[in-house]
Amino acid sequence: MAINIKKVDRNVSMTFLERMYIPYMLHGMWVAIRHAAINMLGFFEEILAGKSKRQVMTLFYPEEYPDIPPAYRGKPTLVRRDDGLEACVACGLCEAACPPLCISIIGGERENGERYPVTYTLDGTRCIYCGFCEEVCPKEAIVMSDRFQGLCEYDREKMIYDKESLLVPREKLQKRLDTIRNKYFSEKRYR
Repeated sequence: MAINIKKVDRNVSMTFLERMYIPYMLHGMWVAIRHAAINMLGFFEEILAGKSKRQVMTLFYPEEYPDIPPAYRGKPTLVRRDDGLEACVACGLCEAACPPLCISIIGGERENGERYPVTYTLDGTRCIYCGFCEEVCPKEAIVMSDRFQGLCEYDREKMIYDKESLLVPREKLQKRLDTIRNKYFSEKRYR
């Protein structure tokens, strides 16, 4: 296999106009002005014709929410079973797999012999939303939700989540659970 090596000619002389970068500056300004004009026309078009005729992709955030894809990795959440208890069995795999070490678990055991987390703390200031905790969990007890509000706070204390603030009912997370089942346990992946 032959490798084509191209040499860079460093002695190319540029014209005065090219050295001043004027055409490139004008082109960049034209692109910026064009986008601003299209967005302004789209705003007036929405006022006159309604949202169904709008061609501009800008969302007016508090009033309009984006369509979050099911594979989005937002705030990690713990799954609450139908009986009201957490699905987590405090195995510690998520804690061990977490690269920034933002998860800490203290496990305990109920009277019926079932393990559960006495405390489950997730430090949101350190979380990098990698999804490793979700991948290693054998019980599908922790999933990356579609929540993006509240990921940034001015007070760091508000970003340290305890077990109760992380628990979300299974029905609200069913779409994400189906997505990870298809992603990690599809038969095509293991052939």
